[in-house]
Amino acid sequence: MRQLPRDTMTARERIEATLRGELPDRVPIFDMIQHVPLIEHVTGEKLTPSNALDLLCRTIGERLDITRGIAPPAEETVVRYPDGFVYKQEWWTTWLIERPFKDTAGLLEYIRRNTDEICDRRPGDMWSFAGKSNVWGHATKSPREYFLELQEKCGPNTVLFPFESPVGLDTAHIRAGLDLFIYAYAEEPEAVSKWLEALNWNEIQRVHETADASLSPVALVYADLADKNQPMFSPAFLRREFFPRLKKLVDAWHSHGVKVIYHSDGNLWPVLEDYKAAGVDGINPLEPLSKMYVGNVRKSYPDWILMGGTDASQLLPYATPDEVRAQVRKSIDEAGANGRLWLGSSTEIHPAVKLENVLAMWDEIETYGYYAR
Repeated sequence: MRQLPRDTMTARERIEATLRGELPDRVPIFDMIQHVPLIEHVTGEKLTPSNALDLLCRTIGERLDITRGIAPPAEETVVRYPDGFVYKQEWWTTWLIERPFKDTAGLLEYIRRNTDEICDRRPGDMWSFAGKSNVWGHATKSPREYFLELQEKCGPNTVLFPFESPVGLDTAHIRAGLDLFIYAYAEEPEAVSKWLEALNWNEIQRVHETADASLSPVALVYADLADKNQPMFSPAFLRREFFPRLKKLVDAWHSHGVKVIYHSDGNLWPVLEDYKAAGVDGINPLEPLSKMYVGNVRKSYPDWILMGGTDASQLLPYATPDEVRAQVRKSIDEAGANGRLWLGSSTEIHPAVKLENVLAMWDEIETYGYYAR
């Protein structure tokens, strides 16, 4: 690594170079911003409910090469859906606080009804842990219109993930509640498997309706399936009920010329070979506290794009800026020397992160992360 006098690529050129397996001018900066003081620092303006999205997008456009999950902070509210699911929103977090069933029999009844509902889909229908939405809940806008609105606010260079694409398993176990999901699978595995297949099928149809590599060359496919120690489900279960469906979804994106980054928090080491077999092009967020160290993952998977990797649980909230800078250099040396590293926080820049540490991380990437040519 050698510092060059200035950037020689735009953010989009930088990202597209790594997707082609080529060296960019420097390591791209990825993050997901959920931090009011940072937004106000970058923009020089006070954040309010009316300008929150605009200021967030300005911050993204000025400082990031690529981002996902663009959403302003929400005021505290409880949302009750007609199907009986109740959610609480506060700032950047949404909790499912009430379900329309209390036991396994009630869940299985819901699963059968929901499977039929999913199969009777309309164009644009997306099922996630928040239920059914068209265009992420923006019923008056098409996916393309909503993406272009965000792209205009962020500026033309920063690459956005307009397509965050659920495989279906975490949609199911979050909607059901993990305990009831396990009991239901034990009692009626065929009904639960049919539900998982319907969720996956619906998402694949949505891919074919919305995928457009000219808008964004990369999609984020997700299912949070692990804690800091291990996957929440056995490898045998995942190989039966998850990885075949993941592969079908990845293949759908690839058929439109779109690369796929896979997202799951937690320790995925026991099944990383299965992700490779499913054809993913990269992985996120690489949590160090879950033993997902960027250097170790790079050694085992030299062709993957690694996105994230800077610990947001302990390092960014509690360390000194010098310690953050040292970790950035270590990650670049171990995982980014040959490219394919989009460096940023291991989850998101959340409210507990120190402002000075975020700025130190970004500054060190911009001063240390250049490639000699």
